Amino acid sequence: MSSAEIRSRRGASWLRPVVAVAGLLYLALGVAGFLTPETTAVGDETTRAVWIFSVTPLLNLVHAVVGVLGLLAATRRTGSLIYCWVLFAGFAGMTAYGVLATAFSTPEDPINLNWAGNVLHGLTALGALAVGVFAARAANRKHTA
Repeated sequence: MSSAEIRSRRGASWLRPVVAVAGLLYLALGVAGFLTPETTAVGDETTRAVWIFSVTPLLNLVHAVVGVLGLLAATRRTGSLIYCWVLFAGFAGMTAYGVLATAFSTPEDPINLNWAGNVLHGLTALGALAVGVFAARAANRKHTA
């Protein structure tokens, strides 16, 4: 086995644990949101929060589904890579929606996003992009070496 093959295997080995940790974090946030009292209502309400992140049933469901999908994707390398790209696209869109929803603060907002949630979703999108790019480069190095 050449040193390039060893490097590419070692470089790709970090992807699945990173995706699993992201999945666990979002699953924990979603479950914690469901366990928070008074989360059955929708709309712009700043008192419904888990730590500093706003919660609603819809947002809790999104976080829980993202977490479960992350744990399922972490079982395979290809699934982990696809999860990173889908996570980037989804959370980039959610960040854009959240910034507009928080800036205009409409009472009809069903997701009840706040700035802490926007930052979390934006950092998740950027992190998923970085992980996806680095993992794709590691895969390309493996095939060219």
